[in-house]
Amino acid sequence: MDFGIKTHTGMLALMTTLLCCLSGALGKDNCDSPLVSSLPQTSFNSSSQLSNTHSPGFAKLNRRDGAGGWSPLESDKYQWLEIDLGERTEVTAIATQGRYGSSDWVTSYLLMFSDTGRNWKQYRQEDSIWAFSGNTNADSVVQYKLQQSVIARFLRVLPLDWNSNGRLGMRLEVYGCPYKSDVASFDGSSSLLYRFSQNSSQTAKDVISMQFKTLHNSGIIMHGEGREGHSLTLELHKGKLLLHIKTGKARSMSLENQNLLTLGSLLDDQHWHSVVIERVNRHINFTVDKNTQQFEINGDLSHSDTNNELSFGGIPGHGKSRTFSKRNFHGCLENLLYNDVNVIDLAKLKHHVTASGDVTFACSEPTNVPVTFLGPESYLQLPGPLPKEILSVSLHFRTWNKAGLLMTTEMYQHAGSLWLYLSEGKVKLQISKSGRILADATAGSSLNDGQWHSVGLNARRGRISLTVDKEAGSAAHASSPFHVASGNNLLFWR
Repeated sequence: MDFGIKTHTGMLALMTTLLCCLSGALGKDNCDSPLVSSLPQTSFNSSSQLSNTHSPGFAKLNRRDGAGGWSPLESDKYQWLEIDLGERTEVTAIATQGRYGSSDWVTSYLLMFSDTGRNWKQYRQEDSIWAFSGNTNADSVVQYKLQQSVIARFLRVLPLDWNSNGRLGMRLEVYGCPYKSDVASFDGSSSLLYRFSQNSSQTAKDVISMQFKTLHNSGIIMHGEGREGHSLTLELHKGKLLLHIKTGKARSMSLENQNLLTLGSLLDDQHWHSVVIERVNRHINFTVDKNTQQFEINGDLSHSDTNNELSFGGIPGHGKSRTFSKRNFHGCLENLLYNDVNVIDLAKLKHHVTASGDVTFACSEPTNVPVTFLGPESYLQLPGPLPKEILSVSLHFRTWNKAGLLMTTEMYQHAGSLWLYLSEGKVKLQISKSGRILADATAGSSLNDGQWHSVGLNARRGRISLTVDKEAGSAAHASSPFHVASGNNLLFWR
């Protein structure tokens, strides 16, 4: 992401009023308390354990309980150790040891985190997945302060390598502090309208900050308008975050009075993403997940013609707007701060904030979560249904790659192999046996656009149907010389 991008445009009143003042640092001092040592054994989980005395509940730093730490049944790269901190917590550091009095220790590992224990995100540093160096013996403590703190309830450690003369073994501690979270959930038709004092905007530095998460790729997160056609809108559009700034009369369409900034990609992943919009005099900084674009405002800033209200989760009467998508935001906002004021806290008190539609103050998790395949060796194997004369598979995918295998299975009674894959941005289905193609079909186009696409595969007797994005025009059909029936396993690949 490029930094320091400058765009010049006229700007007036609204920016001063809409952008808030945030005094003081948000960071915490002394956020380094041990978090694991006081947890009960039920807070620990693992892929496996060598025995009851090697269970994950014994994986506490400097403890000698049980066999002196956790060891899995097998020492391979498919093992993991998980900790439930009980609530969302800010984690700032991690420390590891080997298993006490043994030759078992981990020499490198990955760290993952989650709010739910189902939808995981890998810890990244310097824009890449970060592998931590571990231990060189069983008892020395190796501690790392995280370059970027993690907010999560669940942590999972994935060993990558271990002592070649021993087994995989580990004790650990993580450090941090409680995390304050005020959350509002929007259902795609609801919003919050905040009315504030005009004098609150008379500052040289103004900031709006929030976190959001969603599985929906488009929706208006924030909007405000001035009396002379000036507007500021923050919108999620096809997984990217757009900041629209418009000055002057609404009927004027010149580029001089409009500005559009774009940041982020694939932000509809049900993970938290941070947003900060900051004004320092005439300079604007727009930041999404540590990536920043900058621009400078021409002209004076005043606050004489603003409406003194700001909506979150959508635009009231948004059907009248032609500039932005017509969708309200469907997802969660967290720690929404305006002019050093917690807007969600005010909404709970019904003080200066009006809720429209169904706004709730909890963030529920979806039943289904996406699976990410990070490399060509990644795959997911599921047991197939009992052999039937009907095979039905549905899935959603998104990718930037033009080609890749989506799913494969061996047909019942060695009838052949079924392959569902992406080629030149199109979904293709092929059934083959002994190098001979028995049936094939192609559907869709330009599907490697980073957006979610649905695929439906249905086979009954010798008739096969392939549908992309539930569009009848994208359906393809093929015939098979034999009855298509499901096999023992379904393999999903990158």
